[in-house]
Amino acid sequence: MTVYVEYVLIDNFFIDLMLFNTAFKITGQKVSRLRLVLCSAFGAVFALFYPLITDNFYIITAAKILFGLFLTFLSAKFSSAKEYASFTAVFLGLTFFTGGAIIGAFNLFGIEYSSEISIALMVLPVYILIRFITALIRYFYRAKDLSGLIVKTEIFFGGKCATVRGFFDTGNSLYDELTPVIMVNKRAIANILTPALLKNVKYITVSTAVGKEKKFSFKPDMLVIYSGENKNIFYNVRVCVADKIFNGYDAVLHCALKEAKNERVAV
Repeated sequence: MTVYVEYVLIDNFFIDLMLFNTAFKITGQKVSRLRLVLCSAFGAVFALFYPLITDNFYIITAAKILFGLFLTFLSAKFSSAKEYASFTAVFLGLTFFTGGAIIGAFNLFGIEYSSEISIALMVLPVYILIRFITALIRYFYRAKDLSGLIVKTEIFFGGKCATVRGFFDTGNSLYDELTPVIMVNKRAIANILTPALLKNVKYITVSTAVGKEKKFSFKPDMLVIYSGENKNIFYNVRVCVADKIFNGYDAVLHCALKEAKNERVAV
């Protein structure tokens, strides 16, 4: 078997760098960039030389685990044993899963582990898996953060009702003259977008990430926002219809509507 030293060092350095960086992000542990680079380099050197220790599987496995524990200990200044254990568990877990990703990717494409190309491609499956894990964690954290701000909302028009998940956004202070405007995804209110609604349409200017756009809006007969078993009823509200699909909710509610606590409110 030919060992391509430069590939082993470079690949393992970047793999360890990604693993450490991801573990720090997941645990919220403060990180020193210098420690991050030095520990990644140390790990890369170990990956180059540990196969020379012995052919015994159990000894090599024990050496990997002990070295991993030592490496995570050096990677940051932990304030408690619990903090160190939490970070180490995440780091070793990521190492285990990324190792599986490499094996799975190589088996899928029939790449020999001893080939030059296999060593050069090791970073790719690790990078893809880490991006997936990071995106997944962000999604669940975002869902957890938003859970307390998402409320059941009902929009009534023409004798029909659309029930949507409304999100109170403090950044939404859009008014049409003196009327607060909420943004609602078109698909969420498809059942009330009838020909009769066209007589009620008004185009308003909305600021978006790409600039200002004119979007059609309508004034519902009634808007109901639930707070547990209680509900606030609004009559002077305008609904702006958006094509955008929001992440985890259907409507961006106006910040002024959150402050209203009465059973019936004519904003």
